[in-house]
Amino acid sequence: MIIETTPSEITPQIQDLCQSICESTPVFVPVYPTTESIRNECFSNVDVYISKNGGQRILGWTIWQKANILIEAEAHAVWESPGGDMIDITPHENEEISILFLPDNKMIDTGECIPNIRKALSASPLVAEFIELYNERDRITVETVGKVYELSFEMYTRMREIDDIFNRKVGRNDPCPCQSGLKYKKCCGRYEI
Repeated sequence: MIIETTPSEITPQIQDLCQSICESTPVFVPVYPTTESIRNECFSNVDVYISKNGGQRILGWTIWQKANILIEAEAHAVWESPGGDMIDITPHENEEISILFLPDNKMIDTGECIPNIRKALSASPLVAEFIELYNERDRITVETVGKVYELSFEMYTRMREIDDIFNRKVGRNDPCPCQSGLKYKKCCGRYEI
């Protein structure tokens, strides 16, 4: 199955994405979730931790990679210890042991949703459609009051269809399901978990 995970290295594409966001340099930050930390609640997790341990909250972006499909920046907060070490105290979906973090001193936490920033890693029209759908979902989320938002049945169905296509089982020498035009072993198959 193809999952979104921490990139293993900082590639030129990742550098381009980061430079389009801010002037900081991305760094790998270790993940040590606390027993009190709640998944996907990094801002409040860090605030609670600071109240008990000091330090400060650093806002920025976690950089994720989904195979040879896309890279994505997600708003995130990490804890900086009084000694200056950055630590991610929030647990992640795939039990990450480190994240690629881009500090952004211009980010402001207003309590509202901050849309992700995505960049295609291939010229596949399917990847472009996937990004467009998820960008539209983020737009809807931002414009919705509260934490519950609605997507049309057609939009949700198409998002699931594309995700299923990306995860379709194929032979290593078959064309990649992401429609990049490459063989699976030279494309998304390199990243299969």
